[in-house]
Formats: sequence, C-alpha cells, structure tokens
Amino acid sequence: MKGPQKLFVLVVFGFVAIGCSATDIYIAQTAAGANNGADCADAYAVTWFNNSANWGTKAGQIVPGTTVHLCGTFTGSAGGTMLVAQGSGASGNPITLLFESGAQFTAPYWSANGGAINSNGKNYITINGGTNGIIQNTANGDKLANQQISTLIYATGCSNCTVENLTLANDYVAVQNQSTLGGTMTQMNAIVFSGSNWVISGNIVHDCGWCLYNNYGNGDANIQIYNNEIYNWDHAYMLATAAASSLNGFYFHDNNIHDNVNFETPSCIYHLDGIHFFGTNGSSMDQIYVYNNWWHGALSGACSSGFLFAESTASSTPAHILNSYWWNNVFDATGADGMNPNGWVGIFSSSASITFINNTLLYNNTSDGTNCYNIGSANNLTFQDNTVNGCTYAVNLGSLTGANAINYNFYGDACNGSNNCFIWNGAFKGSFSAWKAACACDGGSLTSTYSGAKLNSNGAPQSGSPVINMGTNLSSDAYGNLGSLANDTSQGNIRTPLPRPSGSCSQQGSNNCWDVGAYQYASSAPLNPPTDLTSSVH
Repeated sequence: MKGPQKLFVLVVFGFVAIGCSATDIYIAQTAAGANNGADCADAYAVTWFNNSANWGTKAGQIVPGTTVHLCGTFTGSAGGTMLVAQGSGASGNPITLLFESGAQFTAPYWSANGGAINSNGKNYITINGGTNGIIQNTANGDKLANQQISTLIYATGCSNCTVENLTLANDYVAVQNQSTLGGTMTQMNAIVFSGSNWVISGNIVHDCGWCLYNNYGNGDANIQIYNNEIYNWDHAYMLATAAASSLNGFYFHDNNIHDNVNFETPSCIYHLDGIHFFGTNGSSMDQIYVYNNWWHGALSGACSSGFLFAESTASSTPAHILNSYWWNNVFDATGADGMNPNGWVGIFSSSASITFINNTLLYNNTSDGTNCYNIGSANNLTFQDNTVNGCTYAVNLGSLTGANAINYNFYGDACNGSNNCFIWNGAFKGSFSAWKAACACDGGSLTSTYSGAKLNSNGAPQSGSPVINMGTNLSSDAYGNLGSLANDTSQGNIRTPLPRPSGSCSQQGSNNCWDVGAYQYASSAPLNPPTDLTSSVH
C-alpha cells in the first residue's frame, strides 16, 4: 500500500501545481470595475502588481505560470518606473507580462536604472507585446523637451528571460549634427540586460543610443537575438563586460538593422556600431554566430566603426573572441554619406578560429579610402564564397596564424579605382595578382568591373553574374549551429531563403557549386558566359 499511496500524493501535488500555472491576472494603471483582476474591465491597479504580498505560491497570487495581462495605456511620470517584478517564474512556467491589444507604456522619459518595466534579478520572465504593445518615451531627444538618460526595459541578472513582439520606441530621438550629450548615448537604452538563455525576438526597436545593452556576467550563455528590426541607432547592439567574465553562445540572426545617420556629429563624438564587441583583461566570449542579417540604410561613413566592430587585444577594452562564425549576411553600405576608414566589417579579435562564408558586402566608391573587410591578427581564418563589390580596400588582413582557407571569393571593381586595393599584413597590394601572390590565397577567386558583377541593388545575382556557380560547396559544414548555411540568406527575415545545392561540386562552375555571396540565383535558365573577368589556375 505504501507505493500506491505515495504515487497518489505525487499526482495530487502535480495537479495542484498545474492548476496554479494556468492563472490569468489583469492589470491596468488604475483599478477598474470589481477590482478583482478577472479581466480588463475588472483589472487590478499597478500598485497591486508592485506589492510583493501578491507574489508567491498561493491561489490569487502571481505564481510561476501566471500570465499578467496589461490593459490600456500606462502613463508614467518623467524618470519613473511602472512595473517592478517581485518574483520569478520557473522552468516550463515563466511569468508572462502580456500586452493586450492597444496596451502601451508611455512617459516623457523612463527611469535610467529602472525602465518602464524592471525585472532585475528575477528569472523566467517573459515580456510579450502581443499584437501591438508599445513602450516609449514621448519627449526625450535633441529637439524635444528633455535630454535625459533613459531605459525602457531593465533586466540585468535575469536568466531564462524573453522580450518579444514589442515596439520599443524613442528612447532618445537624435537629430543629425545636433546631439550634444556625448558619451551618455551609451546609457540611452531600449533594453539593459544580462543573464543566460535570453531571447529577444520579433521586436521593433528604434531611436535609441546603445539600443540593446548586454553587459554579460561570468558564465552567461545562450543569448538568442533574432527577427528584430532595429533602426535609428548609435549602437544597435553591445556585447561586452567590464569584468573578467566569460560568455559562451551568442546567436544574432535574421535581423533587419538600418539607419544610423541621425547620430552623426561633425566631430564624431559617438562612434556608431551595428554590433560592438568588447571586454577587459581576463574576459572572453566564445561561440559567436552572426548570420542572415541585413545591414543597410542611411549611414554615417566617418563616424561608423562598422556594422561589426570587435576590439583587438591591443585595445584597452579587448573583445577576446575565441571562435566566431559569420554567414549569409548582407552588408549594404551604399547608403553611407562618406568614407569609413575603420572597416564596415572590422573584426580585430579572434584567437581560436574565425569563419566568414557566403556574405555579401556592397559599397559604391573605390577611391574614397573605405575599408570593407578589415580583419586584424587572426588564427585559423576561413574566408570563402564571399562577394565584395565596390570598395577601395576589398580586404585588409593582418597577420594570420594556423590553418587558413581564403578562396572562391568575388571582388567587384577591385583595383579599378585605386592602386591600393588589398592590404596584406600592413602592406598595400596594387593588383589582384600581387594580392594572391602575397597571401598565397584566392587562387579560385574572381574580380571584375563594378557593373560586371551583375548584381541587383540588394546584392542578389542577375542572369550572367560571375558569382553564379563559382564558389565551393560547403554542404558538409551545414549542420548543427551552421545548419541554415544549407539555404541562402533570409536578408533580415524579409525573404524566403532558397536551398543551396547539396551534391558534389566536382569543378568550379558546375551546377552543384554554390553561388558566391549571400544569395543563390533564383533561375535555372542557361547562363551566358561571363566576361571582363580575371582568374588564376588552381
């Protein structure tokens, strides 16, 4: 009898826990109707949510598994915080804050260290914008009533937390050549967060200084950032630490990142970055995966450190990246207003391995001194099947160690606008052939004039483009975390990826060879032989 009795007790306990996890509680700024939290018409007030006595394990409290429905408009005071989580969810039973249709949080500016919503130090919290949830500042910016430090969501030390389907708007509205706040743009954040097993997905984030501010702690892991649109930024994303911390697993993919020119100033008091990686002595970040993103728009040339900027070991704030992987990204800098000497892709830290495959980088000035790829000292560099079109310096490589694979790339307009078109270990190379001889690489790579690349404005190949079937087939690498390499780019989650060939690429130019760059050509029609190309036997 003892066995069955114990089993019966466990079943009843499990039933009670599941019952608690199904709780729905409704919150509005002020109490409504019967003030019992049963629905929006009878919602509890914000003060009920912020009272720790209403969080716990009992019926009627906010417990693991509770969905807190947010009803109507929540109007905050300048510098205030509206909701402060008083407890954590649990594995499989997060506490969810769900914006009902039309719900929004609005204030002249929200608290710098609290945000509109604060889940600091709590775990298993999901903030879901529903169909049209908004958190915004209404009067913070260069030409607005306030110029104050502000955060919209504050969630440091929050593991297994999610922010999804929200619009995070107008944390700071900058005006080109007007900003005067200097370095405080680092503190104008849409989300400040840290912890492991984060998901930030399906959000629209715009007009913010350092928009997604990820100050990682020691042992943080598995950061998932995908399907977001981020625009009008000083930094779209910061991945950094100020301590001897280590992070493992950063996945940034299928994001649409555009427009930073509003944060341009005459003296470049801000440096503008898509993703800025940095740290300190003793810190490290490993297993960095960045893919299927679309970087584009109205861009500052001189003030941009790049779409990607990882600081070197020689910096006072070195990134210390160990292994990193970058594929299927579309880097479109044709909307820049001038030269970027740092590099639109500037990776100066990679001590174990670095892999760039099937990316497309577009520019349109081969004489202004812009670096497109600027990769510092690296170990075990793979740079294959990439398209680079219209750059003064298509590739600038520092000293390389280990086993390196640099081949099957396409460089449009390389050396047609300048005698210094490639840089190898600090030395300018005045021709494509001189580059290949210096690096002992790129034997199967091609170059042409700018128009000879035959690319659409988004970088996708037209019929007859030399990038079609000129790459190597990397199907054997398309598994695990690199599984999406089997298809071409989603271009920031705006197009359906096409499958790449999976058969054997026996000879460059055959049907099973991959197209070079982020895109696979969409038509199976016969191709005209490409012209205006140079190559070498390999």
